[in-house]
Amino acid sequence: MQEKINKGVKNMQEQEIIALINSRGAFISENSKANAELIAYVDCETNEVFETSAKIKWEVSDKISLEDIKRFKIYHLKVKDLGENTFLLIDILQKDVKNALLENTLKECEQNASVTVEEPNLGKFILDKTTKSLHSKLKWLSEKEEIDVYLNIDEDNRINTLKKVGAFFITLEKVFKDKKDWDKKLKTYAAEHLADLATELRKNSKSLFKFLKVWKWYFIGKMKLVSLAVETDGEIVATFDDRKLFLGHKIIVRANVDKNEVSSAIVENFNIEDYKKIEVSVSETEIKEDNKEE
Repeated sequence: MQEKINKGVKNMQEQEIIALINSRGAFISENSKANAELIAYVDCETNEVFETSAKIKWEVSDKISLEDIKRFKIYHLKVKDLGENTFLLIDILQKDVKNALLENTLKECEQNASVTVEEPNLGKFILDKTTKSLHSKLKWLSEKEEIDVYLNIDEDNRINTLKKVGAFFITLEKVFKDKKDWDKKLKTYAAEHLADLATELRKNSKSLFKFLKVWKWYFIGKMKLVSLAVETDGEIVATFDDRKLFLGHKIIVRANVDKNEVSSAIVENFNIEDYKKIEVSVSETEIKEDNKEE
């Protein structure tokens, strides 16, 4: 019994810890108290490291505000152990503490943590560290039409991403400011350069309309934008669903926003010679669709 009492007294005593804050940073909980969760902490008395999801909590005041505790930062804190892996924060003794043990833990966390970048007019983008690009889904010409947007920044960490992302957002904003014009411009260019290829492919099909030309207006009507990639120096790459114009092969159109010009249009992984060897069957649905639109 005495041992339990002594342990309880010890838990309520003030102590000092070196704490590494997790990716969420400080936040207000349901009971209106400020909270922050830890990745790990060092007991200053024993120098023992605890890798745990312990948390600290405190009343927001002029002494300790919500902004005083930030994500992925290391602090020297005075706390009271409340039990159940929870500390009451009494005071912040030092910010941005140098601690080799926790800094190594921090490096591992930063490498594994997701990086989110938000632009007020465009929304949130999440960094894909494998492809080194920021990704988001944005509305295109209507609320129902959503496309994948990629910013190909060629970086896999937060600091370099933030340094470079501004120029990519500028290019993307230019596109979305005149998205109807860009949609028309990209589709028209593709139709002018690829409609004859679609006609040649149709000639090799079993469709009742195999001898009819694929007109540019029909080609444009078929195209549907599915993704937009922003690259360096104002370059963009638009990927369109061909909707059976090329039997499922995507249409790729490149343009430069700064120069306001479209530079190329190709059919992805498509070679017309591959389809001259055999007749391509067309479904009844496609035949009815052709009949309706032509």
